[in-house]
Amino acid sequence: MLDRRNGRSLTPLVKALAIPEQVRFLEEALEPGIGLCAHVSYRRAAGEVERIGGQAMSHTTIHRRLQQFARTHDPFTGLKDKRFVWLLVDGTKVHLQGTKGKDMGQAQMRWALGSAGAGQPFEPVGFWIDTHWKSIRKDLAQRLDYAKLQVLFSDGEPGIAENLLSNRMRHQRCVWHGKRDFPYLLYADDLKKADQNPFIDQLHTIAAMRMSKAQLEKLRPQDRPLVKQLVKQTQQGFEQLLKSLEPYPKARVYIENLIKPVSTFFAWWLQKGEALPLTSNAIESAFSRVCNRVKRVGRRWSDRGLLKWLTVSFYKIFKPDLWSFTIVQNRFSNEQSY
Repeated sequence: MLDRRNGRSLTPLVKALAIPEQVRFLEEALEPGIGLCAHVSYRRAAGEVERIGGQAMSHTTIHRRLQQFARTHDPFTGLKDKRFVWLLVDGTKVHLQGTKGKDMGQAQMRWALGSAGAGQPFEPVGFWIDTHWKSIRKDLAQRLDYAKLQVLFSDGEPGIAENLLSNRMRHQRCVWHGKRDFPYLLYADDLKKADQNPFIDQLHTIAAMRMSKAQLEKLRPQDRPLVKQLVKQTQQGFEQLLKSLEPYPKARVYIENLIKPVSTFFAWWLQKGEALPLTSNAIESAFSRVCNRVKRVGRRWSDRGLLKWLTVSFYKIFKPDLWSFTIVQNRFSNEQSY
């Protein structure tokens, strides 16, 4: 429309429809591409959106708008109001790159998940890149009601227990990782594979190392005498293994450090009557898509770029209901701002 008084051109329909100026694609058009980036590369996401919807957008446009989305969202606010009592932490190595594609080598990508207890799911409470566990503890103390945490689950990585355990928390080591890492320590003591087998078999016969979560969940209050007997057998089994490992100091120290945290679930059941997760495998499987995207598709990342991508993955992979709500909320906010 033309204003004859001052000669200005007006487009009232643009304002009525809340269409932002100097923007080719609205949030509704970019949402499929941004969502696909949680699973495939930016280039493939752009191609798939064009194939399905007929909208041609560059992968750099999707990348830029994903960065904008991540900057305006913090998925870890309001966590102090949630009654988390279990905390699980884990990590994996990722390849980083600097400016102009400079190879920065490998760094640790670490994450933490919280749960309200038995029967409740774990949900992410933080992602970090190349960050020490001591700094992660400070972040978690600000985000969560850390005093209410009662159990820490981990694979036994050095630095976790020393920095994340509080006076009220117990440590449950992953049983599967405990068995998997043992041969590496035997090898460090110059034991070849054939010579390792007797010690590995001895570890696998210990009651705590043979227990599964399904067996633990079937226990009833009347099974307390059985559980106490299993605790006794576990102690005896570890004592016998330690005697066998006297000539092998590295493997022996490993088992000494493993005994208490790997059998925490027995003490917890006797006190609470609840089954603790014995392994972190089921929870790690939820991160398999994340790790596959990071290591096999993205290959190399900047630390800030990876954190922004993880923000989107939180909504798209771990909280799909929040993804839909967030997109609608963004649309409403955009309409209100014009």
